Amino acid sequence: MSTGNRQIDSGTRAPRASTKGAEAASRLAAIQDLSDDAIVAIDLDGIITGWSRGAERIYGYPAEVILGNSISVLVPMDRRDEWPQMITSIKLGDQVHHLETVRLRSDGAPIDVSLSVAPTRDDAGRVTGGVAIARDITAVQQALDQAERSSEKLSEREKALRQALAALRKSHEEVKTAQLQLVQAAKLESIGRLAAGVAHEVKNPLAIILSAVEFLSQAVPNPDPDVTMAMADVQEAVRRADHVIRGLLDFSHATEFSLEDGNLNEILKKSAGLVRHSLSKAHVTLVNELGSDLPNIMLDASKIEQVFVNLMINAIDAMPSGGTLTVRTSRRRMTVGPHVGIRRTDQFRIGQSVLVVEIEDTGTGVDEATRIRLFDPFFTTKPTGKGTGLGLAMSKTIIALHGGTIQIANRENGGARATVVFHIQSS
Repeated sequence: MSTGNRQIDSGTRAPRASTKGAEAASRLAAIQDLSDDAIVAIDLDGIITGWSRGAERIYGYPAEVILGNSISVLVPMDRRDEWPQMITSIKLGDQVHHLETVRLRSDGAPIDVSLSVAPTRDDAGRVTGGVAIARDITAVQQALDQAERSSEKLSEREKALRQALAALRKSHEEVKTAQLQLVQAAKLESIGRLAAGVAHEVKNPLAIILSAVEFLSQAVPNPDPDVTMAMADVQEAVRRADHVIRGLLDFSHATEFSLEDGNLNEILKKSAGLVRHSLSKAHVTLVNELGSDLPNIMLDASKIEQVFVNLMINAIDAMPSGGTLTVRTSRRRMTVGPHVGIRRTDQFRIGQSVLVVEIEDTGTGVDEATRIRLFDPFFTTKPTGKGTGLGLAMSKTIIALHGGTIQIANRENGGARATVVFHIQSS
């Protein structure tokens, strides 16, 4: 085929046997000239034998300059291994479709092309060369590159926005927690002031009554037995009242904090040491299952120790015939449960990392009616004179002011479990 020297030469020239064949060749030549794609014919040695007008526009070489040159002049150095492979495919009669690659213009500028290659044959069907059709996709590739860069920038900005949002959410949660703690502290402080006022007002009259009874017991010679018993009852009642008053004073001081860096395991060990005589007397065995990965947190060590001692004493009292007291610590992630969620009153979020302290006994457990009142001030299941009913109420106050929670529930295999959960403060 030939129209000037720009058209592809298949390497063979069939005789013009008929007008019909000439017309077909003319139409093909016209199509080549009109196509925006670069259409290039080569022989089996990679020599350019045909060059369309589209090839001239894309590559910048006139036909008279490029014909007879190796196709390799269009290939960048880092792509030189492509053409030997394509020549091999052509010789085998195979085709290459839409290979996205890079070629060089006459001025050395690289261009992105989509390349398809097919073999050409003579009348006998033998492969005599090939034809390569290249479409300039530089603008498309640039647009894709720009879109990719824009997408990367967008992803980076989205990531930064998500991080900022997470930081804002975390800050908001910390502020909300602090606000709740302040409100709780204010309420408890008011209750504490009231308790302290009542305690001081009652304490002095009780002291006078006790002194008067002691005076009378010594001043009356050989008193009647009924009188002696009555005075003893008054003394015992005053001592019980004084015990309650001391509990009220302790309760009023529960909001006075001195925070410092502390370790829950160390506080638990010290608390266990304080109740070791009670453990021995009650024939209760202590089992420690303390986690090794607990970070320090900000707390009032003496107040937390007071909580742990209260819980241990209650557990020991729940096992009058002896048993096992298990103390366990761990670091966990919160799951669905009480005080966990997105409500304003929830102390924790699902997935939040926390420190958990569990104190378990092997006693008889607690019935539901008792369990729901355990943290009520002055509620106690102990015999008269043995407890004030303020220990658990005070413990709940202390833990709440630390931003944590305390719960008591029955264990599946018997006994009860007290669970205390603490926040892990951000470093």
